[in-house]
Order: sequence, then structure tokens, then C-alpha cells
Amino acid sequence: MKFLSNCLKGVAIGSGAILPGISSGVFCVIFGIYEKLLDSILNFFHDIKNNLKFLLPILIGVGFGVILFGNVLNYCLYQFPIQTKSIFIGLILGSLPSLLKESNKKQVSRPYHWFFFLLALFIGIGCIILEKTLAIQTLETITFPYLILCGFLMSVRNCCPRCQ
Repeated sequence: MKFLSNCLKGVAIGSGAILPGISSGVFCVIFGIYEKLLDSILNFFHDIKNNLKFLLPILIGVGFGVILFGNVLNYCLYQFPIQTKSIFIGLILGSLPSLLKESNKKQVSRPYHWFFFLLALFIGIGCIILEKTLAIQTLETITFPYLILCGFLMSVRNCCPRCQ
């Protein structure tokens, strides 16, 4: 029964992996397997039998999720974009209470945490609003300076020791 349950969780994780902007980690948090999954991967060789028993059904489910739901989610995103995005936004927002509960176990919440949370929330809302007004870049309109700027912005996170 545990094998089937982990396979179904893996299907959901695999279906989330193919969506742009949705992390499979969100589904791992929703299902409550995030820490056990990380621990199983990081300490794989310490207890191979138990780690394999936990990871194998999830990996099988992820494979089926990617194969089965790739075209279904693609269809839903094109035919029902608002509803489909709203479902996944709801899943992400629904995982926030468990994330807050888990983070409060390990350290005390500080006022600047709330400041950065609200800042990220407003930036996200602003990006959603700007998505409708900005033109989508095509291969013909992408310029060399634009690519340099994108590469610079992506590398800033890797250079900052506090961000890693």
C-alpha cells in the first residue's frame, strides 16, 4: 500500500515538474515527503535498501507523471490558462502554512522575514500583471545585449555567498 501511495505522489511530482514555474519541491512539501526525500538522496549509500525502497516508487511515479500528463497539462494550459494557473497558484499558496509551521520549528520568525515575504509577494503580483502588457520575445527580437543581461542576472545568484 505504501508503494502505491508513493507512486501516486511521484505521479503528482512528475506532473508538476513539467510545468513552467512550478517546482516539484512544492508537491513534495504538500505531501510531507520533502525532508525524507532529501535525506534519502543525500544519505543514499548509508542505508541503500531503505532509501531505494522509498525512492524507487517515487521515481517510477515521476516517470509516469511526466509521460502521462505532459500533453494533458499542455492542452489545459492552452485551452484553460486562467483556471489551470489558478489551480497551481492555489496549490502553492496552500503549502505556505505547512512551510511556515516547518520553518518556525527550526528558528524564530523575525520581522525582516515578513518584509521579504511581502516584497516577494508584491513582485510576483507585479510580474503577473506585467505578463499581459509585455510583448513575448521571439528569436528574431532577441539581441546580443539582451542575452548578456540575462546571463548576468542569472549569474548574480551564483556569485553571492549568502544566496547559496
